[in-house]
Amino acid sequence: MSNEDRVRRAQLARTEARETIAEQTAKLSDINEKAVQIFRLNIVVVGILISGISLSIRSEVVTASALSNPFIEFGVGLLFSSIVFASVTYTSTRGEIGVNPDDVTDRILEDRFDYDLVEEGLAEAYATWIQENYRANTKNALLFTLTLLTTVTGICYLLLGAVEVYTAPLPWHTNLWGLTLFVLLGKLSGLPGQLRRWRKMANPENSIRSWSKRIFDGIDRSES
Repeated sequence: MSNEDRVRRAQLARTEARETIAEQTAKLSDINEKAVQIFRLNIVVVGILISGISLSIRSEVVTASALSNPFIEFGVGLLFSSIVFASVTYTSTRGEIGVNPDDVTDRILEDRFDYDLVEEGLAEAYATWIQENYRANTKNALLFTLTLLTTVTGICYLLLGAVEVYTAPLPWHTNLWGLTLFVLLGKLSGLPGQLRRWRKMANPENSIRSWSKRIFDGIDRSES
């Protein structure tokens, strides 16, 4: 293959890759924005909940023991989990958007590199960035789905808890409604597929085995 053909091939690959990276970064930004919105919503809900509980106890409308029913406790736990998921979704995002200073100096402006090698090197770098963005999108999509599911299910459990406080104790099988809602929303939001993609990408079983091996190796060395 001639140098001219190699350059044209690398330019075509880089053009297509740039469009892919633009779509990936836009998706990452959209997920982050929605995660922040849900985070703010949860903070508002928790604030209203704390104010309502405090006001109810002061006015002696209900007792503190009545407010500590399992539905309210589980709902608060789900909301707290949602806040954690939203925070991790936002703070752990690191998308690749293109060349950095090292790429400019080491690949583009390096005198000893031929033009065709520079073009091919940039095309290979774009392939790496696409893979990194794919990993980030896979992780963040799963975290955002968990954020959404725990928020909706948590609010539903809080409503069930309020019903129990102001009416009568609810039967145990009322939990099935909350569980059904979680499973249904998870199915509709594509949670099973997201879990499969994340598991294939992260391979948590190997990671756990590797961590365990390092821990036990460290224990053995310390004992010896």
